[in-house]
Amino acid sequence: MSDSQTLVVKLGTSVLTGGSRRLNRAHIVELVRQCAQLHAAGHRIVIVTSGAIAAGREHLGYPELPATIASKQLLAAVGQSRLIQLWEQLFSIYGIHVGQMLLTRADMEDRERFLNARDTLRALLDNNIVPVINENDAVATAEIKVGDNDNLSALAAILAGADKLLLLTDQKGLYTADPRSNPQAELIKDVTALMTHCARCR
Repeated sequence: MSDSQTLVVKLGTSVLTGGSRRLNRAHIVELVRQCAQLHAAGHRIVIVTSGAIAAGREHLGYPELPATIASKQLLAAVGQSRLIQLWEQLFSIYGIHVGQMLLTRADMEDRERFLNARDTLRALLDNNIVPVINENDAVATAEIKVGDNDNLSALAAILAGADKLLLLTDQKGLYTADPRSNPQAELIKDVTALMTHCARCR
């Protein structure tokens, strides 16, 4: 990439943990190094991160908790501060500041809140600060959740006016459904129909 671009990079829990029960710090160090290289080359980087619940569970010593929304929100509340601290610590090695943004569906659906989020995100980018975005899992219920961070990253790309959205995943590619919950999901080898649809949108 030669011209300066705005890039939204989505990192799911499976990518950040490497499939384990804890954050894979060596892996995250390498991801930050690559993002820092792009930043130094003049690109504007937005991180959409998962991993707050995993970070909270690790920090609390893997407690036995009931499988409830409240338990997940407890872990997210503890883990989010650990997660942003890690991003801040690693980006600071390269002299890069980060700014945290926690969003919910309500921020996307209310016009005034949407515009406020957009203005905040673009102000961070204009000042060479890397926004680190996550869903506000500590307060988001099923009714106000964006859904997952794939959806959140797409919304972040809209907010940022991004040139590219990069979804880093442990999946083999694009499926007809979520392969983790639907055994009938099939891998789509050629995405020509979607490409044609996107071409029309331009």
